Amino acid sequence: MKQDEVKTCCLAIDMGGTKIAAAVVDSDGNVRVRGRIETPETLEPSVLVDAIEKVSLQVLDEGKVSLSAMKGVGMSSAGIVNSREGIVNFSPNIPALRRTPLRDMLSERFGKPVGLGNDASLAALAEWQFGLNRSVDNLVYVTLSTGIGGGIIAGGKLYEGACGGAGEVGHMVIDVNGPACPCGRKGCWEALASGSALANRAAARVAAGDNSLLRELCGGEPEKIDAYIVALAAGQGDALAQEMIATTAYYVGVGLANLINIFNPSLILIGGGLAKIGDSLLGPAAKVAKELAYVADACEMDIRPALLGDDSPLLGAAALVMGPFAHEVPQESA
Repeated sequence: MKQDEVKTCCLAIDMGGTKIAAAVVDSDGNVRVRGRIETPETLEPSVLVDAIEKVSLQVLDEGKVSLSAMKGVGMSSAGIVNSREGIVNFSPNIPALRRTPLRDMLSERFGKPVGLGNDASLAALAEWQFGLNRSVDNLVYVTLSTGIGGGIIAGGKLYEGACGGAGEVGHMVIDVNGPACPCGRKGCWEALASGSALANRAAARVAAGDNSLLRELCGGEPEKIDAYIVALAAGQGDALAQEMIATTAYYVGVGLANLINIFNPSLILIGGGLAKIGDSLLGPAAKVAKELAYVADACEMDIRPALLGDDSPLLGAAALVMGPFAHEVPQESA
């Protein structure tokens, strides 16, 4: 990369339970160079920082750029993130992060200010800034994957709540007598409408003896059924798989109706691996949401697939540094 181009770029990092991704991203949201490594299994935050530094240096070296020449560093992390204080309060799949001052640890390591935010909240920011060019003021982003997360743009600003917990939409209770959720509660939206919930329902039916192509696709081992296998069977006309997707679509719609009532968005964007099932899931879910939402008749709103795919948390980390909220990221001292 040319040095004059570097000045309009930042280092963006996205950390989840299984991988740490890093990229050089320009001000238009284009990824110039990227890399990734596995998230280390550790209880030591310093080991995570070592891994983040390692993949970041690899990316910078590949792009032949220096960190000092860039506009800044942005990072998204799974978990409840207090971006104002730079602390990851809790991350269920990264046990080393428990009230960890990750922003300051990274800033010290890089010698440069770091912006930090929750991955789903920053995905919403990326969709708003790079996908929609800030064309709406009120947006809810939902990621349907193994679990369910979300992010909120309210009045043209990223809404994070008092301690960074806003957007944890997967843990609103849909059915107080519903199935157990990994969070320890019962009947959460995640326990009913996520990819894991879809797979669990399908596996239970196959284990109970229901006739289905799913039995063949899982090799006679129902515990190996996942959302991908269900979608594959449904695409081949399997009635049970199609029923499971329809049930999941209904629960997705119920949760979306609640979000419509609470936030009154003009647009809901849905991303994540489960959304890749397509219109057989999202179409019925949107119909249910609009039928159940109290405010749906009061104003126009739209529900459609997200625009940026799997890169949205990474691009959100870049947007945190280069977007309208960049002034909220600590700046280098003169």
